[in-house]
Amino acid sequence: MIEVEVPLKLTLFGEHAVVYGEPAIAMAINEKMKIKIVPYHKMVLKSNSLSIKGIKVDLEEMKLESEETSRVLSYALSTINFFEKEYGTRKNALIEIESPVDPSVGLGTSAAVIVGIVGGYSRYLGYELTREEIAKISHKIELTVQGLGSRMDTYTTSLGGLIYFPKGGGYEKIRGEIRITAGYIRRIATTAEILKRVKSLKEKNPDLFNDLISSIGKTVNKAKIAIEKEDEEEIGELMYVNHGLLMSLGVTLPPIDNLVSTAKILGLKGCKISGGGGGGSTVCLEDERARILLSTIGAKIVDARISQEGVTIKEINQ
Repeated sequence: MIEVEVPLKLTLFGEHAVVYGEPAIAMAINEKMKIKIVPYHKMVLKSNSLSIKGIKVDLEEMKLESEETSRVLSYALSTINFFEKEYGTRKNALIEIESPVDPSVGLGTSAAVIVGIVGGYSRYLGYELTREEIAKISHKIELTVQGLGSRMDTYTTSLGGLIYFPKGGGYEKIRGEIRITAGYIRRIATTAEILKRVKSLKEKNPDLFNDLISSIGKTVNKAKIAIEKEDEEEIGELMYVNHGLLMSLGVTLPPIDNLVSTAKILGLKGCKISGGGGGGSTVCLEDERARILLSTIGAKIVDARISQEGVTIKEINQ
């Protein structure tokens, strides 16, 4: 049996802009997705913890469909097909997924599923891939299934730590420490809907859109320097700036906007939305008052300590 642990992630700076080629900063956190690969007589995917959302039922054929479930299945099938095509190997297995959080809340659960299955299934087949190789393959599979997406989530969950993603590709581990309080609420819009909203602004007013995206990129680069200097005042101010720019893109929600405004009035050093928007995650510089504010909007608090080690894989002899 193969056991895999994959850290989830928080985006600190640069969400949405990273899709359009600007830099971003993300960190792996102590919330871990667990995946087991067990020998089996056929290929089976099982999860008792990943909730099913967006169910569609065809009453004539008595067929149940779920976008969330279909995507997870696509990740698993694409991984199996990748190794069969590229390595010429396939073995039946029971793949079990256990997640500590709800899906689609800005914590990189989709990326963690891909990274976990790629890491676990490759080891099950007898290959010992590096974390970087797992990240590269996982991003390829993400693009195969979704058609678009930055490398940020798959690389952060695979490699661990605090990572800067510059313009033009590659990544850089940031030397510096940042302490975060974070939580999430359910999203009221899907990633596809939010991306469509952002694209609509781009098409209607390209000059304004490009200015906003470029400003987010500049904020990211300033934040990298501030994190390296461990300058909390500067980091916090840039978090508020980044949130305002994301609000201008139309990806935030009133409850989170109100929380961020209240945090600033109360003197919290920094707060912002984290991830795709439409609800999801919020990050603040560590402060007990941030936990209280998050609880007022019904947010579930997550363990936002940095996970430095990335994906871990263990072989267990039964």
